[in-house]
Amino acid sequence: MLNSLKASAAAQSDGKRCVVSAVIDLPENLVAVGVSMAERCQWESDSMANADIKKKRREAHSAYLRMRTEHRAGLGDKFIIIDTEIVDIRTGLLNGPSLKNGLKVSIPLWDNLPPPNTPETIEVLFDRGNGRFEVVADHVFVRATGEDEFPETFPYQMLIRPEYLPQNSPCRVRFDHHAYNASVPDPSPITPLICDQVPPYKHDPPAELRFASPYLDDTNLAPGSKLTATIPGYDDWQATDRIAVYLVDAAHIPDDPTGLTPIYFGNVPSPGITDTSIEIDGDLVRAFGDAECVFIYVLMDEATNPSALSLWRKISLTFGLLPTNLQPPQVPQADPGPLVLEHAQAGVSVWIPMYDDPKSYDYIRLKWGNTTLDDDVPVGPNPLDKIEVPVEPTLLMLWEYGENTTGDKATNVSYHVVRKGRLFGPEDTDIDVNFEVPIPWIPWPSPDWPNPVHPSLEEGVVTNWDDSRTNQLTRADKDKDAKFTFTWYAEAVDGHIIDFFWNGTRVVEAQITFDDTNPEHVPGQDQTVDIPWIYIKDGGNGLKVPVHYQLSATGIENDLESTPTEVNVNAIAVELPPASFPTIDPVTTPYPGCRVLDDDGALRVDIPDLTGVLKDGDEIKFVFTPMRGEYLSDPEDPIVGAQFERDYVLGATGTPLTGFTIRVEPYTTYILPLYNETAATGRRGRAKIQYSHDDGSEILDSTPFTTITAFHRPNEPCEIPRPPTP
Repeated sequence: MLNSLKASAAAQSDGKRCVVSAVIDLPENLVAVGVSMAERCQWESDSMANADIKKKRREAHSAYLRMRTEHRAGLGDKFIIIDTEIVDIRTGLLNGPSLKNGLKVSIPLWDNLPPPNTPETIEVLFDRGNGRFEVVADHVFVRATGEDEFPETFPYQMLIRPEYLPQNSPCRVRFDHHAYNASVPDPSPITPLICDQVPPYKHDPPAELRFASPYLDDTNLAPGSKLTATIPGYDDWQATDRIAVYLVDAAHIPDDPTGLTPIYFGNVPSPGITDTSIEIDGDLVRAFGDAECVFIYVLMDEATNPSALSLWRKISLTFGLLPTNLQPPQVPQADPGPLVLEHAQAGVSVWIPMYDDPKSYDYIRLKWGNTTLDDDVPVGPNPLDKIEVPVEPTLLMLWEYGENTTGDKATNVSYHVVRKGRLFGPEDTDIDVNFEVPIPWIPWPSPDWPNPVHPSLEEGVVTNWDDSRTNQLTRADKDKDAKFTFTWYAEAVDGHIIDFFWNGTRVVEAQITFDDTNPEHVPGQDQTVDIPWIYIKDGGNGLKVPVHYQLSATGIENDLESTPTEVNVNAIAVELPPASFPTIDPVTTPYPGCRVLDDDGALRVDIPDLTGVLKDGDEIKFVFTPMRGEYLSDPEDPIVGAQFERDYVLGATGTPLTGFTIRVEPYTTYILPLYNETAATGRRGRAKIQYSHDDGSEILDSTPFTTITAFHRPNEPCEIPRPPTP
């Protein structure tokens, strides 16, 4: 688990208890805050110097043990060889983490081998601390004919499986040699050992380090200072226990510290059964920069058993300038108040004036009433003068207003600036909120709030003027009123006002005020109102024209709506805009003369842009009608045989949907009659232009346009063709 902390042990010549010397493996690509290269090199140098001394001592002691083994072998006693690392040779303390794979031992080769094809057996016996030896491994050795040695390699390694090893106990190991020529096995000398696989805290995570403050900044951790950390006392503390402390980002806490470099490593101060303190280099902490971080640590005992990763508490690192000059939040929709349902429908935002010394990783944490919003809003690298914080989810505003609240309710709105988990503020303001409605929400709160549609206000029905169609109006209903029928809701009381809306427009004439003395005003009973044609016409055609009614009450700020009724409307004919004479201005040319005609006597007519009214491929019929009569108010009196009629396809060459010009010609057929047939009115007549479109249901006529004509000279008609201008 703690691969970055490697411990080796060397026996001291004076017989004192051996202490684990830590050799810190410092990876170059550090995940958490590290030390400088100079500090690292000095640390490694000191550790290596200490390790070299212990290594020489260990090598000398190992040489002595080999000499002693050889000497005893010469005496006929061969000791079992312990291959697993021993961290304290004096006591036989084994390396705890290595025991999870079992205890490796080796059997030395004996001098007098059996005859060929005659087996001899070695049994490894182990006392796990209960005073009884039991066979935990065995092997049969046989020398083949013609061979001087066994086929196995010696010393021959054997494994005592993990299940035989105690968690924490003195133990003993030996082997029995069952020789081919003896009925009683020859036992080896006993080797005492200590198996310790129990880390500090017995596999539970150590308690969190404690600090004087939950945040660190320039005031309590200045450059060059030390950070005091308190190690909570623990019952199984030993004087040889070590501690490695790591600093990591709170968003990336590892499962174990493999690959990390500690910012502190040393002995757990005595007596560790009570709280003790260590001093951490403050500059190593400051090097981490602004962060929401945690200090985690691992304890290691003499057997190099690492504890579980410790518990932790978040610490905020906020160095440099801190947020200041916070201003109260602003809710523009509540000024003037109160904040009502209409505002909630549009979306409510709180605006935070920019404070001094922001940083890009700051956040705004908003609180509405007693509810803190789930999501903090980032300030960002280039903040504007105000930060918008939408109040979401919107339903929390209704929760804060309350189910049984009436009228205005003072609501506190506050915020904190959050920098790496540290809160600055709060700043707050009070606003009035009023979400009272005429009838209660059932259920409360309504899951669709702030949608004003109330389930008690059921969908109504639209019928045409003769009740032959339901929720449908056709051309047969053109210019006629429709009817809307709804059912009075159970909660209706005196004074409730019902307004009706056709495609979003209030039908003023249809308003009803509930009166329980009116026999038609009975909860559960149907009520019908008329919808005048003008509202239907203004609402336009559509497959799903919405029609609904709305409930309001005097003294209550918010209205409620019914479920809308969708009406298929095709009763309104398209209104075609009028054609015009581009050379005739009725204001500046009240009596158009010869000059409005082209040189060949043609009179131009403009068909307007029909985009959005008709479409490419539609046909129109154009009619130019010369008429007698000197005044626009005179009755129509068409000149027989002089009417100009043409059909045009919109979108064809020369007749685009966006508008085009028609030349009424020839002059002698269509224009000259306005001179010849108007002698009684001083050669003044009238010309009417109009076009139409057959949409399959009816013929739609454009608004007609009529002009007075005075197409004559003092004594004769216009000179056509007109001679060139000199």
